[in-house]
Formats: sequence, structure tokens, C-alpha cells
Amino acid sequence: MLLAGALSLAPLAARPPRTARPWSELEAGKATISRIDVEVTDVFDLKKPDEDIWLGRLANRLHASTREAVIRRTLLFAEGDRVRSRRIYETERLLRALPFLKDARIDPVVEPGGAIVARVRVRDAWTTQVSAGFSSVGGQKSMNLGVDEMNLLGQGKSLGVDVAKDHERTAWGITYMDPQVLGSRWRLMLQNRYLSDGSARAFTLERPFFALDTPWSTSVSMAQKRTSIYLYDQGVQAFQAPFVQDQVRWVGEGAFHLTEDRVWRAGLLLDRQDTHYGDITESGTGGSLRAPTLVNRRLRGVGLTLSTQEDAFDTFQDLQGMDTPEDYNMAWIGRLEAGAYLRGLGSTVAAPFFRIQVSSGWSSAPENLSLFTMAVSGRLPRTGLENGQFNASMVQYLKLTPHQVLAGLVAVDVGRRLDPENWYYLGGDQGMRGYPNFLHPGDARWLVSCDYRLLTEQRWWGIVRLGFNAFVDAGGVRQLDGQGWSKVYSDVGVGLRLGNLKSSLGRVILFSVAMPLNREPYQSRVQFTIGNTMRF
Repeated sequence: MLLAGALSLAPLAARPPRTARPWSELEAGKATISRIDVEVTDVFDLKKPDEDIWLGRLANRLHASTREAVIRRTLLFAEGDRVRSRRIYETERLLRALPFLKDARIDPVVEPGGAIVARVRVRDAWTTQVSAGFSSVGGQKSMNLGVDEMNLLGQGKSLGVDVAKDHERTAWGITYMDPQVLGSRWRLMLQNRYLSDGSARAFTLERPFFALDTPWSTSVSMAQKRTSIYLYDQGVQAFQAPFVQDQVRWVGEGAFHLTEDRVWRAGLLLDRQDTHYGDITESGTGGSLRAPTLVNRRLRGVGLTLSTQEDAFDTFQDLQGMDTPEDYNMAWIGRLEAGAYLRGLGSTVAAPFFRIQVSSGWSSAPENLSLFTMAVSGRLPRTGLENGQFNASMVQYLKLTPHQVLAGLVAVDVGRRLDPENWYYLGGDQGMRGYPNFLHPGDARWLVSCDYRLLTEQRWWGIVRLGFNAFVDAGGVRQLDGQGWSKVYSDVGVGLRLGNLKSSLGRVILFSVAMPLNREPYQSRVQFTIGNTMRF
């Protein structure tokens, strides 16, 4: 992903001392870092009158401050190292990306004797996050509630619990994440979800490429689903079948070519996936969609990886979130995975497989940003391409004024002989905010969305910032019932945006009302949603 950054990064504290000098100047002079000072500041800045209130003082007392050791383990430099400005700025981005920090800055200070001190200053975020969502459309209601503590006892660990209910199922789950296992660079994620129609579990242990010049990376991930698959048409369930899927994946990679700002990496992957469908049953809706043929699969494969990444980040603010730095990579980055599923390893089909991912960003001025992503994947047995997917999107941000943002999204998805669980749908969850979820299934779709966002200077207690938006969506889908492309669906709507100023992500809670311009007879006139999920 290309995420996280700010047009102008608000200072964490007062102006740096007069003895501060730019990192690039110190690097040119081959200076050495003699000491590292770490300063962790409270969630609420009591030097600001609007935050020096009983709520801010209480929150600071209740909040477990991030331990200094957690910050030091994230640093990409140490005392005695030569100054390298790229590592300094990389470290700032790593710190800002941590879900329990609101902001981070590293300043150089030259002491009277000439010693160079790296002053690392971070501001804690409010880490007990409550997420909630509700939608009602076409007679279908869905809701969710979750509580996530992203900095347990100041150690940087995350523990979350959530409950969700919709027309398909009721679910509750627990998720644990540790970005520094036993004080190392290893990361751990554990998730267990209990469903009214089954269960879902996931496990990931990885040592990522945490810096551009990290020499190697490895990861192992496992996922297990015991549930039902639901297939839809005209916004209602058309078919249902038991669904069991087990996945195991291992990847090991190493860097083989590094220049000043770009790295090339290659590696090996092992992939195992078992998918089993039970007997399919029809809901009796009488639609024109035919029941798909469900084919069980046992895939065992080995492959190679090749990737490249460049360090060309820029920082923006108030694009997706509010009052939070967002870092975006302005360079082309890409990844290729290619291999084969082999009968000799136990696979039921012998077939090459591939996945290509490409992304980049552009910005000709501080007032605009363009983000492009593309992915192509599939299997290639003798019978032709299976589960082939082409996905591309372009996001454009244009700051009309410091408080007005025009955001646009264009997305195209094209499939070939898709696995049923990967069918493309057009509807509410897929970006058409005035329509029910799963309006029509298809093997291709397009979507265009435009969002005008107005930010106000109205802030309450230093916690919430008020904003508004107006939007229009349009899209179409190539239907699986043989009737070709659907008509062009479109909707308009308005919303209220409440920015969480103390979260690390600058989360925005959305209250939206959308009206379809050419609704189907079976759907409602208005869709109402509450939540904090943003597509762009």
C-alpha cells in the first residue's frame, strides 16, 4: 500500500534549538551520532488551552505512555553510527506508522562540544479505540461494534474484540498483534472468530523488510475457515453452500541489488490451499442467475518472487484523515510471484500460477496527489485461465483550499472463470453508497466516485474535528446471468465527517445519507450508514 503523511507537519513542541542543523549537512560532514534522546509526550498537550481541560488531564493520567524501549527498538540507527539522513527519515515514517503514535520527528542537536544528539520526539495517540458501524438498506441491516487497545501497558501490543451482525451471520472475534516479538523485529498476528455458521482463524509470523536496506525477510501465515458461502443476485441471497478452506503460505526473500534509493529483492514461496464446497442449495428467489458448478480444489505449489521498491516518500495532511501526517510513496514499486501447482506435491491440478502488483504516486504540487495501483493474478491449467483477475484503480486528491478537498476514484475489475467466493459484486459495500450490498454478481465491473470534503475549524475538546462531504457514485457490472452489462447505476448523497484527532490514523467517523438516481423496484429509496471505513 501507498499510505500514511502531511503538507505541513505541525511541530510536536517548540521550535528546535538554534544549535540544530539539517541532517543532510551533518551527513555531508561525516558526522557521528553520539547520543540518542527519546521524548514521549502525552496524548493531550496541556500547553494548549483547548486541551488543558478536565478531560485531557484525566486522559493523560489514565493513558499508559509508550515505553522508551519500544521507541528505541524501532530506530534504524544507533549511537556511534554515521549520520545517514535517509535512515533518519525512514525511522520517522516507521514511527508514524505505529498505531499507538500520533506523530514523530527526529531533530539533530549540536552540543557546545560538537557532539551530535539525535532528539527523537513522539506524541502518543489515544490507543483505546471504539469502532462502530450501522447500515440499513433494502430491508437489510448490519451493525458492528469493536474495542481495540493498541498499546497494552505501553508495550506496543494490540488486543481487540469485536461483534458484528448482518443478514448472513452473527460473529464475534478477538485479535492480538505484537509488532516486536520478545523485543525483536519479528511481528505476530493471531485472530480467532466465532461465527453463527462456523469459525475463522488466522496466524501470521513474519520478519518484514522494515527498512530499504534490510537484507532478508521471511513470513509464514495460516488461515482456516469453516463457514458457508452465500451467493447473491438483485441484492438478496440466491444460493448457499457449506465452505471449508485451509491455507498455509511461506515466503523467504533477500535483497540482491541496492542503490542509494532503490532495492531489488528475490525469494522463494511455498503455497498450500485446500478448498471444499458442500451441496449447494437454492433460496428460491426465482432470479435468472444459474447455480454455479462448485469444484473442490487441493493446490500445492512452489514459486519464485521478484520485487523492487524505491524510497521516494512525500508527506501530506487532511486527505484521508484529519490533522494526521500521511506518508505516500511517489515512486514505482512492484512485485511478481510466479510458480506452479504440482501433482507431485499432492495438488489436484497441474497449473502455473502468477500474481503481479504495481503501484505509484505522483504530485506536481503540494495541493494534489495521484495514486495508481494495479494487480493481475490467476491459474493457468490446460483448460485455460482460472480465477483470473485484473484490478486497477486511480485515486486523485486535489486541495481546492486548505479546508476543501476534492477526492476521486476510478476502479476497474475484470475476471475470468472466477472462483465463486471471488465473484465481483456491485453495491453498497463495493462503493455504490446508494444501493444495497450485492446488487448484481459479475465477472467485470467499473466504478467512479467523486467526493467533495469540507473541513471546518470547529474542534471539540481537542478530540473531534467537524467536517462535511457531498458525493456522487456511478458504476456498472457485467452480469453472470448472461444478460451482459447492467445499466449504469448512480447515486448522490451527503454526509457528516467527524475526525478523531487523538487516534494515530486520524480516523474519520462517517454519517452518510445516499439516494439512488435509478433504483431497482425491489430496493429502498435511501441508504443510511454510520461507520469509519473509508475507500479513498
